[in-house]
Amino acid sequence: MASYAPMLTLPRFRPSPLLTWRRSATSVVALSLAFALAQPSRSGAAPASQANATQPGGASAAVARGEYLANRVAMCVQCHSMRDDKGVILDSKKFRGGVIPFKSPWPDSEWAYQAPSLAGLAGFTDAQIVALLTEGRIAGRQAPRPPMPPFRMSADDAAAIAAYLKGL
Repeated sequence: MASYAPMLTLPRFRPSPLLTWRRSATSVVALSLAFALAQPSRSGAAPASQANATQPGGASAAVARGEYLANRVAMCVQCHSMRDDKGVILDSKKFRGGVIPFKSPWPDSEWAYQAPSLAGLAGFTDAQIVALLTEGRIAGRQAPRPPMPPFRMSADDAAAIAAYLKGL
């Protein structure tokens, strides 16, 4: 003879309105903070008219754009810079090469463990850097290993990054 135990049913969980509001407010604060941190820093920046006056032809505008792109958009600074023992990028070692700060999510994949120095772009022409950033590789050279993405930037953005890095 089979014995049947009554099925236990648990009441459906319904979060309190206060908990839902706190979660929503936290999300809004987190998104606002992320947006604020993603904005370029304006402290210490020279006015655009003053920056363009330093070099003829607006070359300094291209350098400033390259700095913004390399630090805030393409995030080159994250892998191509040395860090201290707490993982903070060393300002004096920015774009001087460094250990890739994270491991591959795929254990059997080919993954770079060291990023080369980009300061001055030694061994590269401007055309090669523009080709790398617009086409994902330089003709006649091996493609960069992951985590370096095969960028598809505009030629103007790639030239701006090259101008910035050449000046370091």
